[in-house]
Amino acid sequence: MIEIRYGNQHTMADLAGMTVGEAREELRAEFGIPDKAVATLNGGKVKRHAEMSTELNDEDTLSFAVARSRMPFLVGAMLLALALTGGVFAFGFTNGSATLGSAAATNDFALITVNSTTPVTWNPYGSFKGSITTSVNGTAIFNVDTATSSYSGDLAVTVSLTNADTLVKCYRVLAFKLAMYDQTNTLLDINGDSVANSNDYVLLTMDNGAVTMYPNGSVGVKTVRVMSGYYISNLFKAANWATPSAYQPLLFCEVHQR
Repeated sequence: MIEIRYGNQHTMADLAGMTVGEAREELRAEFGIPDKAVATLNGGKVKRHAEMSTELNDEDTLSFAVARSRMPFLVGAMLLALALTGGVFAFGFTNGSATLGSAAATNDFALITVNSTTPVTWNPYGSFKGSITTSVNGTAIFNVDTATSSYSGDLAVTVSLTNADTLVKCYRVLAFKLAMYDQTNTLLDINGDSVANSNDYVLLTMDNGAVTMYPNGSVGVKTVRVMSGYYISNLFKAANWATPSAYQPLLFCEVHQR
């Protein structure tokens, strides 16, 4: 059997006894081998005039390849050389100095505060499955204020679960569906597809520990909201249910420019 290769195509064929030229004609239509393709037998190139006298043997490897033109690379190298040379002439013979001035900011570009107007509450029991429900537009837990700084750039808002090490004693599963709204109570696009819809939410769980949302830039107060959630708790005796901090999640929110 002869191993045949052309581009990404590969096959084994019973062509022993044929010449390279005969094999080319045999495979031309099947592989689409062009006339300008160069034949290589067992790693050595076969000149075109020798193809009809070069016989194939079992376990040979025959490949065909089209040599690529080097012109685009040469042109690119020439353009790069010209650009670098121009840079030398532009800066090598002119010296000068400039002072760059900036005014110190008097506040952060965004201010984060806890929104406790309507707390998110639920009543967990030991060895129990339950849901965490809120209003239709969710319950706000953080305010992200860019009105004071008038910052209108895009943001990256990360919410982290900071006491998962304690919560795992009370819950096997704990998950919150988070979304963001602007100050007009309008759902924000947080996944970068330029459309605010039902897909614009993140799921914060004890498994991932942190989630990041990417609201588009606008001046004003945005809110991070819990839209819904669910939990599966451990046995009552397996956790310290008498201490609220043992089963109450502690969330941390931070904002970055993007």
